[in-house]
Amino acid sequence: MQRIGRRWFGRLLSVEQASWLQVLKTVVAIALSWFASRLLLGVELPIFAAIAALLVVAPSVNQSIGKGVERSGGVLGGVVLAWVAHLLLPPGPLMVLAVTMVAVVLARLLRLAPMAANQLPISAMILLALGAGTGPLFGFERVVETLIGAVVALLINLAVVPPVHHEPAERAMRELAHDIADAYDRVASALTSDRVEGARLLEDARALRGRAQATRAAMDALEDSTRLNPRTRALRERIERDERLLLSLTVLTNRVIGMSRSIADRFEPSLVADATVQRIAVEVRRIAHEVRALVDQQALDDGRTMSMPALEGPALTTPIEVPAPHPTHWVLIGALLEDVRQARESLEAGADGV
Repeated sequence: MQRIGRRWFGRLLSVEQASWLQVLKTVVAIALSWFASRLLLGVELPIFAAIAALLVVAPSVNQSIGKGVERSGGVLGGVVLAWVAHLLLPPGPLMVLAVTMVAVVLARLLRLAPMAANQLPISAMILLALGAGTGPLFGFERVVETLIGAVVALLINLAVVPPVHHEPAERAMRELAHDIADAYDRVASALTSDRVEGARLLEDARALRGRAQATRAAMDALEDSTRLNPRTRALRERIERDERLLLSLTVLTNRVIGMSRSIADRFEPSLVADATVQRIAVEVRRIAHEVRALVDQQALDDGRTMSMPALEGPALTTPIEVPAPHPTHWVLIGALLEDVRQARESLEAGADGV
């Protein structure tokens, strides 16, 4: 029971927290929008302005504009709905409940964006609770109040330029690259061992897909943080390089999964003595080294330390020549050779990008 309680309580917590700069910007936006609304509109409790500022201050300028548009659209729809309801329906608690439910259905029928869809019923409910009929301009003032909060939040985001989320994306890229290299090392070890846990090898390789998707999400967050951000110009070339590297790592992920699948399906202990298989194992291990070296070279270029040990001999050897196909295992060897070839090409493309 205690374990269940901890698990559900853990859902209230988050590992990734907003930066203190983001918290400070949100607090300042709420305060400024509050006092600006009181000064310009004479509103004693500018709740709509505070809520708008709270929602519109986003990690990026691009998100601030998007949230501002969605938020303002939702408020406008809620104000209109509450105003019409006040004119047509008798006031009372049931009227507030009915309008709120109608607003939820209307947001769905109009296919509004999530924030606008949530804001439509909230605005209608708050407006009716505060008193939609207290004056002819009450609804209009709430729209203006919301716009004040959204504009203040946007200006703060422009004045205090949000950071470009480059480090999280590059850290995810380096971790993915080292995980891929480890997978290639496991393939090389499997090709030189007479005992292979094919299912485990394939499972570990397939786990790379989730890590690649997480890295893609980090790069998407990076791209979003660069839109309408004046800091982007100095980092544009570096971001384009990272995109090329992620493309190479995605290909390398698919290739090591393919090699792991081939080994899991067709590998036999007798193949350990095959000269071509041994040559493939050497090449696969060198691919693993070069994947690590690729991201470490990036770290060196960006001013970070490089920890990769030197590898004696050529980084990637010449293409493997097979004098004659294996009479029994030619399908496996052919599949491994094709995966090695594509991995080599992807590495070369990644190295050119760096």
